[in-house]
Amino acid sequence: MREEQGRKHVLLIEDSPTQAQYMRLLLEDAGYLVSYAETGQKGIEIAEAAQPDVVLLDVVLPDLDGLSVCNRIRQRSRLYIPILMLTEKRTDMEDKVGGLTAGADEYLSKSSEDRELLARVASLLRIRQVIEDIYKRVENGEQSYQTLRQPALTDRLTGLYNRHYFAEDLHRQFALARRYLNPLGCVLMNIDLFRDFSTRCGEPAGDWILQGVASLVKQNVREVDMTARYGGEEFVILLPMVDINGSAASAERLRTLVEQHPWENSSLGKLDITVSLGVAAIPMQGIETAERLVACADKALLRAKANGRNRVEIYDAGLDDPSSSPLP
Repeated sequence: MREEQGRKHVLLIEDSPTQAQYMRLLLEDAGYLVSYAETGQKGIEIAEAAQPDVVLLDVVLPDLDGLSVCNRIRQRSRLYIPILMLTEKRTDMEDKVGGLTAGADEYLSKSSEDRELLARVASLLRIRQVIEDIYKRVENGEQSYQTLRQPALTDRLTGLYNRHYFAEDLHRQFALARRYLNPLGCVLMNIDLFRDFSTRCGEPAGDWILQGVASLVKQNVREVDMTARYGGEEFVILLPMVDINGSAASAERLRTLVEQHPWENSSLGKLDITVSLGVAAIPMQGIETAERLVACADKALLRAKANGRNRVEIYDAGLDDPSSSPLP
């Protein structure tokens, strides 16, 4: 009804029927839609259900004191509701300070002139409108920010995170793991002979394989794992709270899934697609930085390629110095 009539909703919480009737008529004549509650509890219930635009609240009520009512309305309101506290005495500093502390926005004596009351209500409604506008701008801005930021975080072809976001998350995850002495696994995956396949069958076929492998990985890692396209036909997976043995087991499971997947395309026929994977993790000797963690997984991946492909290799200190392959 408030929206249909275009009127602002004022909730009046006042235990005096005479005073309430006078103020109600005054507010309605000024164009406001007025709800009335004669007790604090009823006022709280109306405020929670109707979410009025402003509340006029008597300090003295028969069941609850106005300060408690003010506090409860403030706690339960979904949006900001201005509250104008009403008192019998113009100079009651204790009530005034108490009301403002409880969350009231304004304080007014009941003996004030009608035009002052209406001016205070109008002022509070302007403040509410400004706050609502700010809320909307924040919400819209946050949505726009996420919309604009998403393409910068993800790889357009596969829908996975891209290398740049991976680098950010890697440092966060590594710092957390080191701080709390937790394991952190890293798996680098490369599609075997992909460039030969893409050259022979064309770029669209290569894209189809990349999307298929990315989909398999995405569906078969934990929600807390972070998967990214590391570049070209290479993918990287971070596994928080997973040690080297668990990371190797996850890598082997992914290798098997890719190998056993029915890679069949209407124009290409049945294909044999495999991947090679390198695994590293902390805690592990020689891995002291986030960059080195990835470099060690890369060394293991190179060994998997050299040892015949379609296999998982685990980094060990016998490999070349991993610092020669830093993360950009």
